[in-house]
Amino acid sequence: MSEHFAKKIYFRHKVETMKKSVLITIGVCIAIFSLQAFTTYDRPEWKNLHVLPQDISKDGLDSVMHSFTRSLGVKCGYCHARSDDGKGLNFPSDAKPEKQIARKMMEMCIDINKNHFVQIEEAMDKSMVPPSDTTASSYMLKYVTCYTCHHGSPHPDNKPPMEPEQGMGQAPQPK
Repeated sequence: MSEHFAKKIYFRHKVETMKKSVLITIGVCIAIFSLQAFTTYDRPEWKNLHVLPQDISKDGLDSVMHSFTRSLGVKCGYCHARSDDGKGLNFPSDAKPEKQIARKMMEMCIDINKNHFVQIEEAMDKSMVPPSDTTASSYMLKYVTCYTCHHGSPHPDNKPPMEPEQGMGQAPQPK
């Protein structure tokens, strides 16, 4: 057998081995992509969300709800009814009127933030790029929030504070 012939066989063997490696690699990639295409992700299915988006994550929903409880100084049971068995809360239930009020207040904050503050921001800063996320929920906790009025109380005080009495650290008024 000539050296040239041996090199030709060796080269052909290398090419065939490389072809098989490439085909196996492509097959593995296709299998991985196929499996990923049919894999379902555990995205929570929320029941009875009216204002918040259905695709909100558990962490996102928890964050919004904790913002409400801190802003109003209440616990979850203030808006959510107890479950029928008395153990825990029935989050989807609309039995408590406070939940309906909370929804209206959320819509009010979204409207104020989306339709009033963005225009003010744009007028003050001409170089501002308009927000790319224009969903209502993206405006909910931006400027005006529950805390803006509630300050940790479920029923915000709607009376202005009393004027301080003279003599309590105030300078006397000119006559």
